Parts: sequence; C-alpha cells; structure tokens
Amino acid sequence: MTRLICVSSGKGGVGKTTVTSNLGSALTEFGMDTLVMDTNLTNPNLGFHLGIPLYPNTLHDVLRDEAHITEATYIHNSGLRVVPAGLSVDDLKDTNPEELGDVLLDAVGEPEFVILDSAAGLGQESVNSIEASDELIVVTNPNLPAVTDALKTAKIAEDAGTHVLGVVLNRMKGHDSELSVGEVEDMTGYPVVAEVPEHDVVDEAIAKKSPVVHHAPDHHVSERFRKLAADLAGIDYVPERRREGIFDRIRSFFG
Repeated sequence: MTRLICVSSGKGGVGKTTVTSNLGSALTEFGMDTLVMDTNLTNPNLGFHLGIPLYPNTLHDVLRDEAHITEATYIHNSGLRVVPAGLSVDDLKDTNPEELGDVLLDAVGEPEFVILDSAAGLGQESVNSIEASDELIVVTNPNLPAVTDALKTAKIAEDAGTHVLGVVLNRMKGHDSELSVGEVEDMTGYPVVAEVPEHDVVDEAIAKKSPVVHHAPDHHVSERFRKLAADLAGIDYVPERRREGIFDRIRSFFG
C-alpha cells in the first residue's frame, strides 16, 4: 500500500525542498519504490534540487488534463521517480490546485512512497497538499517564528484528518539562542523525528543540482536524512559514521 506523505513547513526558507529531495533519494537507496512530486505550483524548486530543470510535461499539464501523471514522471539517475511542476508564469493559467486529490489517485498503487513537496506558507496550495495526503512531516527551523508557523501547519493537518508523523528540525546551528528539541516538541505537541544541522555541504549539493545523500554520501548530514528514511520505512539502520566512531574508540582503547 502506498504511503502518501506531505512535507510542509508553514514558512518559506526552512529547507522543505531539501528535506523532500533527500528523503526521497534515501528511501530509493534503501530499495523503496519512491516518487516525489512538486506540488508548489507557484514557486516550484524540486526540479532544480534534482537536476531536472527542463521537462516537456509537468504537474501543471496533468492538472490541466493535458497529460497523464505517467507522462510527467521522470527517473532520476538514482532511480527516484520525480513529478516536477512547471516553471513558466503561463503554467499558472487554467491550473486548478483543487484537482490534486484526483491526480494523486493515479499516482498511488505502484510506489511504496509518494512524497509531496508542498508550497510554503499556509495558502490554498499548501492546504490542498496537506488535505490530499495521509501523513505529514513538518519542517521547521529552531526559532520562534518558524516553530509558530509549524504549529499552525500541524493544526491544519489535524483538522483535515492527516496524521502528523513529526517534526524535522532543520538548519540547526548550535547557537544558544536556538530553541531546543524539547522546546520545539512542547510547542508543537509532536516529536522531533530528525535533527539536521546547518552545513555548507547542503548549499554545495543544491549548486550541483544533486541531493546531499548523493553529493556527499559519507557526510553526517546525509546520514541524518538516511536515518529519517530508515525510520519511516521501518528499517533497522545505524549510520556509518556512528559505526566508524565505535570502531575508532575500540582501536584507541587498545592503543
């Protein structure tokens, strides 16, 4: 049975698309048939993150009934399936985001995971993505404005009957001024399912149009995304760096 998961934020700039692209890529690494879909119809970015900036058919064409969902699905070199959205201003014409639920009915069935990269904010595009999904991951940063918007996003999901899986605390810098994991959990009422630190390697990966898990597969940021994917898929997974750390400590102990 396909798991239909929306990745939303309530606030722009928190790293929602980065989480979507890396989560989808990590799930694919684990052998999960995964499709990611850019449901940010106004300002789509998922195609850039995955190196698919130009494409003949997009989600906009599907919503206009000018293409089937299979005709707008592209295979990333990792095996991840991608449905991008159109980049042209003209793509906004005659596109009804309320048709998203019907489109998703054609997408579910074969993939094990369908992950929606929703629009930022709490407008109708974002709400449609949340309401059309079965589960929600909320992405936020460790500051009060972002967490406040994350709380609103979770409330929309609750009202829609969408199960909130938890919160990804992204772009953590380790500053004393940041909210702690416990504070974020207390404010939102949901567990923090992943903590992803701020690092230049993320910007490097975006510039290379490649997910971090491919651009720097051994980096600790990549391992954070793999651990999140493993937890979602029910896979017992210990990050490689942690295994190496244990070995190094044993070797150090014996001189």
